[in-house]
Amino acid sequence: MDSVLQQEQILDKYISEGNMDDAVKSLFNLITECAKKRDFIKAESLRDRLMEVAPLALHEITQSADIIDKEKSSSIDTAHHETWAALYSTLSPEEANILYFSMKVKTYDEGQIIFSLGERDNDLFFVDQGEAKMIYVKEGEELLLKNLKPGDITGEDTFFYATAYRTFTLKARTQIKLRSVGREILSKWMETSPDLETKIRSYCAKSGDITSLLEKKGVDRRINKRIKISGKSWVQLMKSGGAPMGKPFLGLLADMSEQGLAFSFKLTGEVPHKILGAKLQVRFKIPVDGSSKEIGQHGIIGGIGYPVLADHTIHVRFDQPDPDIKKLLEA
Repeated sequence: MDSVLQQEQILDKYISEGNMDDAVKSLFNLITECAKKRDFIKAESLRDRLMEVAPLALHEITQSADIIDKEKSSSIDTAHHETWAALYSTLSPEEANILYFSMKVKTYDEGQIIFSLGERDNDLFFVDQGEAKMIYVKEGEELLLKNLKPGDITGEDTFFYATAYRTFTLKARTQIKLRSVGREILSKWMETSPDLETKIRSYCAKSGDITSLLEKKGVDRRINKRIKISGKSWVQLMKSGGAPMGKPFLGLLADMSEQGLAFSFKLTGEVPHKILGAKLQVRFKIPVDGSSKEIGQHGIIGGIGYPVLADHTIHVRFDQPDPDIKKLLEA
């Protein structure tokens, strides 16, 4: 029988008998054993159990956390740590462990597409080995935006900010090893290490954002002409089957094209990430021949601008181009 399983059975016996001293001692020894075997998932689940069955065993609870963190730190790949020394130097040992053990290793061959312009994806990528190139593909031509090398991060535009679609293509320039984390990890980070997101965001900001790179290359991502417009938009979120979801609300229009529009509305907490990609119905008015005409459109939320001191800007992509807006733009 597996040693850990056997010890857990003895532990269960201690707990059922009310022998908490031996139960705490047994749990602590199990946590230590699993941590040294680098079975950190098991070690942490056992520590959770220790806190549950003996919340006043503060010495063992604290010491077991230190043992797990120490074993985690010693198991971090040396080459990876050297590559990311500048980032890890800004993190506490606990934050470094949380980040490292959130990562998934991915490898790609030379010329392989890692993700494409317009693709729905929100992973944040850390380049460990090899090189990749950020490119903007338009009318079949590739425009090089930036070459990425070990120590570079990419994908922050869809990871940190509520944008549904990739704004560029990432292609392996050589054989490459990446580590990635998915955006769903952000909510867990907020619980376990609330400063981690801010520190990684600051590291990303040093290399400039994708909008700045596109502007330097003279690229306008907006294929369709847009105009500024004021007024209110009635908005109703929809379920996948087409039924209304929640109550309708009013947003303040910002701009529009025949393919979509943007409006502002204050969102809180994790709401931006939860509604990204959601279907919705919008109704608004546009000026027509000295009067106004109500427009009704269905679409999806394709992006949500990250506010500093203002409301969120919600970008809507229509299911079908709107002919009335097209006429207004051509007038």
